[in-house]
Amino acid sequence: MRQPGQKRERILPASTLFDLTGRVAVVTGAAGGLGNAIVHGLTEAGVRVFGADVHEPKSFPPGAEFRKVDVSSEAGVEGLVDETCKHFGRIDIMVANAAIGGGAKAEEETLAGFEQVMAVNARGPFLCGRAAARRMIQQGGGSIINIASVLSFIGHPTAISYTSSKGAVLQMTRTMAIEWAKYKVRVNAIAPGFFRTPLNQALLDSEEYMKPIYAKIPLGRGGEPPEIVGTVIYLASDASRFVTGSALVVDGGEMAAGGYTEGVFPFIFDLL
Repeated sequence: MRQPGQKRERILPASTLFDLTGRVAVVTGAAGGLGNAIVHGLTEAGVRVFGADVHEPKSFPPGAEFRKVDVSSEAGVEGLVDETCKHFGRIDIMVANAAIGGGAKAEEETLAGFEQVMAVNARGPFLCGRAAARRMIQQGGGSIINIASVLSFIGHPTAISYTSSKGAVLQMTRTMAIEWAKYKVRVNAIAPGFFRTPLNQALLDSEEYMKPIYAKIPLGRGGEPPEIVGTVIYLASDASRFVTGSALVVDGGEMAAGGYTEGVFPFIFDLL
């Protein structure tokens, strides 16, 4: 029920719900598997994209801009958003995707190793979200999309730093969403399962390791990077304008099947 004086939201025609033509997006981790696929997908959807990474991308679509940025650096992230707004005039979408891996048994993880992962995977989305929101609040709204993980929800052996960082992303998303809803800045997360990306190449090279992982995924395979694009477009578009503070799981059914921790226990310690 509407409150007295509450304005009724205009109902958009279905044909325009997913239209992102002319909008401006920043995508971090743009040189990697998921990030690069997101850059290509958004560009094909008519979005003007500014990508960022610490590495040079091997491929980048025509019209998209690129800048080398370390997302753990406050000055770097602030400069990225400032340059985007200077170049394109605004920022409508922030995809905080940049992340690094890191594996060690919890009792053997070093402070330096833990802090390195947290700096990129948790501090990075915080800095990106804060910088984007400051601009979006001024312009009347926007969409921030944090890339979390199924490991935001479940534990995993030898991944204390990574799981901690992705758990932080999930809670960060919820808190940002609550605080910025009044400004029409929506904040959501995507929680990918196992995707076939360069970050996972060491795992993909081990048939023995991959067999129990695929066995725990109902669709029987890992995701391909382009399969994340549709979810990004949904959360960036007006199709999801009543969605904020949510985490959409894109995992081939892995979470529904209870995750794969038990299945990989006999194998993962052998790889260390």
